[in-house]
Amino acid sequence: MIVMKFGGTSVQDAQAIRRVISIVKTRLKDSPLVVVSAFARVTRLLVEMAEEAQAQHTSEVKDLMDKLRERHEGVCADLLGGNPDLLKETSSLVGAVCDSLEDFVAGVCKIGELSPRSRARIVSTGEVLSSIIVNAAMNENGVVSHWADARTLIITDDNYMSARPDMTLTKANIRRVVPGIMKGADVVLTQGFVASTTAGATSVLGFEGSDYSAALFGMALRADRVEIWTDVDGIRTADPRVVPQTQRLERISYEEAAEMAYLGARVLHPLTIEPARGKNIPIYVLNTMNPEGEGSAVVMGEGIPDGPKSVAFRDEIDFLVIESSQIVGVKDMLSRVFRILDDCRVAVSLVSASESKVSLTIPAGQLHTAEAVEQISEIYSTTLYKDKAQVSVTGRNVVYHQGLTSGVLDIAGTVYMVSVGANLMSLSFVVDREKIREIICGLHDMLFKTE
Repeated sequence: MIVMKFGGTSVQDAQAIRRVISIVKTRLKDSPLVVVSAFARVTRLLVEMAEEAQAQHTSEVKDLMDKLRERHEGVCADLLGGNPDLLKETSSLVGAVCDSLEDFVAGVCKIGELSPRSRARIVSTGEVLSSIIVNAAMNENGVVSHWADARTLIITDDNYMSARPDMTLTKANIRRVVPGIMKGADVVLTQGFVASTTAGATSVLGFEGSDYSAALFGMALRADRVEIWTDVDGIRTADPRVVPQTQRLERISYEEAAEMAYLGARVLHPLTIEPARGKNIPIYVLNTMNPEGEGSAVVMGEGIPDGPKSVAFRDEIDFLVIESSQIVGVKDMLSRVFRILDDCRVAVSLVSASESKVSLTIPAGQLHTAEAVEQISEIYSTTLYKDKAQVSVTGRNVVYHQGLTSGVLDIAGTVYMVSVGANLMSLSFVVDREKIREIICGLHDMLFKTE
């Protein structure tokens, strides 16, 4: 069997969903389990709804709720209009999910308080809605599809917005439940991103976490392969939205793909690789708009050459510089800083340390960053910069690539921090955010441009 994951742009409207169904039909002999994301931009709408509810902006919440209903009801009508009974049934299910969300958000509005648990409950709704509609459309188009609730299968800790799966429970659940759902079906249809805690509360696997869901299903079911269907032709040497002339990477190793994703490449979720690598399950990154394209394969590293594979970046980071007035030692300083960050559940991307100074990049937008910085400031002098970005060159043994560091300095002008990946698969630089596009394009030309 195989796992096929379709992202938000792949299921953004009725036309896109019909395209997904035609692709799935070409894989029916492989007994696919299909994982779908929320429709494009729906999660963003739900995040906004949660924030407006916390601010007790009742009219804004109602407007967003109306938009959510209208969009999903419209897609239902377009896909299922020729089958009134199925349309009525599916519209009723969609309406029930929306009614439940509306009641819940009304409660948040009333008290003006939004906990991580409540936030997860709200933002996870998009996947439930899209999966109901895509499942019905599959059946309407001659594909026998059975719906599965990922919230009863993937079990996590209680870090609701960036939950980590309990692998033992998750594997046991999937292996026990999914084969029964598969009986009599061409396809099992489920959700990405969503899960639940051991206590049964809804949790999510972090934004863009549907890839991770697909890998977890693939691992548990011992799939022959995992296919990640997106809106680009495979994994590229840079983000094609930033660099005009990127190249497709035919094959890269699990380790290279993980490093790229962790450092900002937007094709795969950073945690996707490990479940597949552990079972040696190949991951194929394919383009929904070009299903005949070759895409890219993520596999074991044998035979894959050393050297640069991609230029990745993150421009939504906080750059934190921590200094001690005394030489306290790297071990003690890192220990105290990271204990605070861990207690506040603040993730870190890059680290550079000396006897009396630690520099960090922190993904922006985390709930407790300010709290962590305040606690660190009670011990050390801290400066938090909001105008920086990080750019990374990834690939096996890339740190030995001749002229890389000097080339970055020539292009960037000023580099505030340099970080070498412990596995020697990345070299990262903190630079001025306003110059990030210029730096990425210049670096890509230096490494990959062919005459």
